[in-house]
Order: sequence, then C-alpha cells, then structure tokens
Amino acid sequence: MYPYYRQPCPPGTFPYIIQPGDTFYRLALRFRTTVPALISANPLATPDTLQIGQSICIPRQQIYPACLEGNYYTIRSGDTLYGIARTYNISLADLVEANPGINPYMLMVGQVICIPLATPPQTCPPDTTPYVIQRGDTFTKLAQQFNTTVSAIVRANPTLNPTALLIGQTVCIPRPSQTLPATKNIPVIVEGETEYRQAKLQHSEQGYYIYVLDRFQFTAEEPRRDLLFSTFDDRFFVRIERLPNNANIEDLRENALTELRLIGTPHEMKGEEIFDPFFRNGRFFLHASIPTVSKNIIVMEIDGSLFRFTMHLPNAEAAEGIIPSFYAMMKTIDVR
Repeated sequence: MYPYYRQPCPPGTFPYIIQPGDTFYRLALRFRTTVPALISANPLATPDTLQIGQSICIPRQQIYPACLEGNYYTIRSGDTLYGIARTYNISLADLVEANPGINPYMLMVGQVICIPLATPPQTCPPDTTPYVIQRGDTFTKLAQQFNTTVSAIVRANPTLNPTALLIGQTVCIPRPSQTLPATKNIPVIVEGETEYRQAKLQHSEQGYYIYVLDRFQFTAEEPRRDLLFSTFDDRFFVRIERLPNNANIEDLRENALTELRLIGTPHEMKGEEIFDPFFRNGRFFLHASIPTVSKNIIVMEIDGSLFRFTMHLPNAEAAEGIIPSFYAMMKTIDVR
C-alpha cells in the first residue's frame, strides 16, 4: 500500500507512518519529544521532504522542556500563553523564553510547558522606552508610529521574534536620535546569556554604518565589498556586500548554492533553525560545512537596502564569543 520500506525501529522507539500535514515539529509536540530526538532516531529521513506513507521511528521517551526553577503545566482546552502568564503573574516574555521549543500559536491540549518563577517586569536599556504590544501591532507599524526604524527596534529587543509578537508582550522602543554616538554598548548573546559590550561606530563607503567591537577590524576589501574580521584569529571573517535593490533573489540564491557546494552540501536554514530572530526575516540563510570549516551566506533587507553576508567560520577552537559577536555587529548595520 505504501511505496516506502518500513524500516525496523531501534529500541526505545516505535514505528509511525507519515500522514498529510505531518512535520517533525508537529510530531514532536504530539508525542512529547523534540525535533533533534526525531532527527537522531531517523538518520535517513529528510525533515523538509517527508512523504505521506513514509515510515519513521518515534522516540518513546517523553521529553519535557527543562524547568530547573519553576513548575510543569499541562495545556488545557482554551489555554493561551498570555492567559497562563496572567494566571501565574509572570511576564509573557519570560514564559516564551522558558519554553523555546513551542509555537505560541499552536498550543496543543496535553502539551507540557514550563512555568518559570515570577520575575520582575522587563526593564528597557537606556535611550528606549517600554511599549506593550496591542492587537495588530507589527514592528513596521511601531517604527512608523515612533519615528524609528524596524532594524533599530529589532536591535533593542534581541530576544524577540518580530514575526511572532504576542498581545501583552513588552518591547523596547528606541528614542529618535539625530546624531549617532561614537561608541555604544551592543548586546552579544553568548551561550544563552546576553552581555553588553562596547563597540565603535564605523562608516562604509557603501553608504551604511556598523558598530564594531574590540578585537575586530572593519575595512574596505574592494569596491562594494567590506570585510569584518577577528584580530584574535583572522581566519574568522564576514564579507559584507550592499546589493542593488532590484537584484534577483533567485539568481542570488543559485549563485550562493553554487559557492557553498565548493564547501559541502548546502542547507537552507529556516525558522527556529536560525538561532537569532533578527536573521529569520532574511530573504534566505544558507549553510554548508565540512569538518574543517563552515560557511553561511545570508541575504536580507535592512531598512530598504539589500545586503549579502558571507561568513567564513573555521571549525576550530576560538576565543569565546567570536561568532556571536559577528552576529551582534551585523545587527547594528543601518543606512542613514
């Protein structure tokens, strides 16, 4: 009946036949496991190309979100994260942060989540003001309302996903500024912790600016290309190109895939595969790696301008925070 061979499942798993609409994410929620656990149990399956009738193996062990300081809660009919946050007197942002593997808009009855201990209300960094998300709000609307830019709002809220704003969520809105400070502290996320480190303002001949951290250097490489590299280990670098706004995205994608095939098999990262919400809004995020090196090619629009980032990242022991620092600096890019 099915065109696929029903593979024998290893101990601790049971067989399952893919049905219409199934994804590894939905199966992880349904069977209370995780996407990485499903991938590990099905090394020959490709999560992005599941086929109806295909046989996979489901881990029997029910894996719950880590909840070292808090309590578990089982989702009931009618529950929303906003309602749960109000019931337990915690912020919506803290509840989302305590459950990184869930989709706030697809809660399922019987799903287990973590309720963290009550925490103080979110405080906003200097030169920003708190704002509570209302129905219909988007970062684009907020940028227009408060005379700022989408990129500035994203940089002020490094842990938020712009495409999944929740009513009642608090965001920090940057205050308009006529002049750019020569230095400022920018958020760098290292091993899940946000650190604020001082960076210096640099201007590119391509017509944009960027804030550069200590132990990194920013220089023009050739016309329409800049180079951002680590002075601790200059094998780590990012090439930055400002592209014509009318550039063909599919042509850019094919060129990037061809370039990455020189490294290994390219993979397009999407959604929560991309650890930083800022880059989830890109036109594409491609990755390839071999044991010695990884390479990312990202194309995204920043305040109306198209940029391509080519990240060259050796798979070697590096100073703590080199790669997170690259992402933090790339997020400061703006066009004035």
